[in-house]
Amino acid sequence: MDYNTAIAELETLLARLQEVPADIDQLHARVARAEAIIAGCRAQLRGAEEALAKLGETEE
Repeated sequence: MDYNTAIAELETLLARLQEVPADIDQLHARVARAEAIIAGCRAQLRGAEEALAKLGETEE
């Protein structure tokens, strides 16, 4: 999933989390999904940071 799609899904999940969930299972599933998306976004950001750091090393 690309970063922008992930952020959009996180925004949707956040809106749903702010609603009163039908049951604890729905709440748990939404939180678990959000955690997974956040982990993926963090990995993408780390990859971008590493690529920029390498680019900076080659220019020095």
